[in-house]
This record gives sequence, structure tokens and C-alpha cells, in this order.
Amino acid sequence: MSYTITIIGAGIISAVTSLMIYLLNKKNKIIVFEMNNKISIENSKANNNAGTGHAGMCENNYVKIINNEFYIKKNIRINHKFNLTKNLLSWIKLLNIFDLKNVITQTPHISYFFLKNNIKLKKIFKKIRIFNKSLKFTNNKFLIDKICPLIIKNKKIKKNYSLTYYKKGFDINYQYLSEKIFHYLTKLKQINIFLSYKIISIKKIKKFFSIKIFKNGFFKIISNFVFVCAGGNSLSILKNFNRKISKKFFELPIDGTWLISENKNLIKKHNLKIYSETLKCAPPMSIPHLDIRTFKKEKKILFGPFAGLTFNILNNSKKTILKNLNLNHIFDLIVFSIKNYSIVNYLIQESIKTKNKKVKTIYSFSKSFKLLYCKKAGKRLQILKKKNKFLKLNFGTKVIFNKNKRIAFLLGASPGASISASIAKKILDKWFFNKNLFFIDNIKSIKKTNIFNSILYLKGIEPFTF
Repeated sequence: MSYTITIIGAGIISAVTSLMIYLLNKKNKIIVFEMNNKISIENSKANNNAGTGHAGMCENNYVKIINNEFYIKKNIRINHKFNLTKNLLSWIKLLNIFDLKNVITQTPHISYFFLKNNIKLKKIFKKIRIFNKSLKFTNNKFLIDKICPLIIKNKKIKKNYSLTYYKKGFDINYQYLSEKIFHYLTKLKQINIFLSYKIISIKKIKKFFSIKIFKNGFFKIISNFVFVCAGGNSLSILKNFNRKISKKFFELPIDGTWLISENKNLIKKHNLKIYSETLKCAPPMSIPHLDIRTFKKEKKILFGPFAGLTFNILNNSKKTILKNLNLNHIFDLIVFSIKNYSIVNYLIQESIKTKNKKVKTIYSFSKSFKLLYCKKAGKRLQILKKKNKFLKLNFGTKVIFNKNKRIAFLLGASPGASISASIAKKILDKWFFNKNLFFIDNIKSIKKTNIFNSILYLKGIEPFTF
């Protein structure tokens, strides 16, 4: 049996979902609507916050500390979900669906702490290592200097470091990956992509959905299934479809800025993604990264992102959260701001920080960087969910279904792109009654998982090991 499936938004999650629908049943008709005149220029853009492809193994902020006990449930959950994305990419490479060159690059991941926090890092490391034997730990100065020379070299602050080293990390250009997927499906005539189209409303009619669309006039289409993954537009579309469900959610748009270096000599020394400890007076999830990023054929080192508050919910549109505000929302936001003063104050301070102050921040990591320029890092539309009459900040993504599970809405931010295959699998499981998605199904055997990971590894110079 074949279905008509409509996907709203043309980013990486839309692309991965489309590819999985095609692999599941080539008879399905896929229609994608995008409000911009190009695909993947919002949250999936290569220089956006989301474009890193971490595996949850080095993100210390995911670790919960309760009564001096370390809980790594979130790390393991994200690592499992990211493995599904790697499995899908492995099948793409194995079946030669299309070339992954400049899409995925072997890039080790590092977490490092000052010496005073060695005990904390070691406790985290021991727990995570149970699930991932590839993770290493050291506080040996010689090894650290070899692994990450930019952090240690020319450093005047006399502090020792300890670090965890995850060799099997990747840098993934999600913008380029989504372009490749859409190009592949379009060439096979398995998908129709409509750009610069605005979704006016979605209405349920028995087992179908009527979607009203505008471009130089109004028209309607009928679809069996609908997936709304339109970034900043998702909540607005959900409000039009089901106001009762949407009342529980609100959005907190967080802006971002990168400091970027294109110095080729530094880039040669730094094929790493580095996650550090949270800076003083900064809230959770504000850890700066010192990332290598591959922009198709060009590599850059990105430091940040420097977060900030914004009213805009999209990068390429003037749409703001003010349109959806009412008196109840304003009151809720005031209460939220008071209860989460440290986060709000931090975001305001970051918003007004000058370039010189941002450059000074990098000095606690390295003295090697001189010529840096600022560039927008896109937006993270974090979820604020109402619980016990108060708004609570929810990190991550959330998929919301209607009663018959035939329409799904994706809300939230990071990790989104990294776990795109897991999000798509969750939706397709609901739509097609848990039909076996063999190409990304959970591989319980660690040995088999390692085989899948090795398929993605590119031949070349091995990273430094110990």
C-alpha cells in the first residue's frame, strides 16, 4: 500500500525522514514544503549550533549530580540515538546510495577539566566507559600536549588539565547531507519539494489531512500523514491545528555567535571537537566548544557559541515570538525569568558582549588565536513547557502526536540533527505499526555496532592514540 506523506520544513530531519520513508516503501509519495527559497538554511545550516554531530560521550553538562552521585542516563540515551544516525549513514555508504565525502569527517572528541576537577571527570569517565570502551582518560602532560597542542601551547595560566578522549567521533555537515539526500530523492522522482510556500492551516478530515498553502494564491492538498519539522514555525502551526495541546508549550529563542579562525597552520594542528567545563557564573548547557568544522571543502575552527536572547524565532524571517504573546504568557515569562534569573542574566550579558570581550574569553582556552571574526551561529528554539502552573525549560527535542498518530510536530533544539534518525524512526514506527526499519534498528551487540562505526571511518592518518 502507498501513502501521500507531507513534510513541512526542508532541514536535516525532514531529509532523513524522507530517505527512510523511501527505503521503507518506494511507492510512497513524499511532498515537502519549505517557506524559504532554499533548503537547509535555518537550523540545519553548517555554521549553526546544531552542526556538530556529537555522540553524548563528552558532553559533561548532560551528567546529573545528585548527592555527589553521577547519573549519566542522558549521555547514554543520546549516544544510543546518535548510533542510529551512524547506522543509517553506514547503510548509505555500504549500499553506495550517494557519496559521503565532505559530509562526514573522522574527528575525535575531547572533554577537559582543570586539575581541581579531576575527581569529578574521573567519576564521570568510569561510568561512561562501561558503555563505551573507546573512551580514554589521562592527566599526563606529554599526552595532553600531543593530543590538543592549541590548548596547552603558549598558555600562561599555570594550570594542569585532565581530559577524556573519544577517538571515534565525527564532524557532520548536516546542511550538505540534507542537500545530498534531497538531490538523490529528486533525481529518482521520489519526492516533490516546493520552496517559498507558506502553510496557512492543517485540518483533520476523517483519516486524512487538508493542508492549506499559500504562494501567489491559496490552494489545498490532501495527505495521509503529516510531519511538521519547521523549526521556529512548528509551534505556530501546532497552535492552529490544536490550541489545547499548544497551550502547554512556549518558545525561548536563543541567539548565538561564533568566533571563527581560518588560519591554516592552526587548523592542521586541531582536528578536534573540544568540550570544556562550564565557565564561572555561567548556567548549565553554556559550555563553549572549540570545534573543527568542515564546510564542504573548507575547514574552520569555531569557538563558542556565545548565547544571547532574541525575539526572532527564524534566521531568514522577521517572525518574532511577540505575535503569539498574550497577557497570560507575559505573566508566565516574568515568573520564569525570576525563577531562572541566572540563565536569563547570563543570556542578556552575552547578548551585549562586544567582540573584544568575546576574544578575551578564548584566552582561558588558548593564546594561539589572533585573527578571529564573528559570525551568527543561528538560533536554538528551546522548549518552555508548563508544568504545575509554571514554565520549565526543557533542553532537547520533543515529538508531539495527535490521537490517531497520523500527524507529528517536532519542537525544541539540540540535540536534534545528531539524533535525526532516531526522531524519524519514532515517527515511522507510529505511522507504519512498528514495521522493522532494518537499516537503523538498534544493534544490541557492541561488536556489531563497532563494525557499523568502522564503515564510516575514512582512510587516512589515524588520530593520536594512547
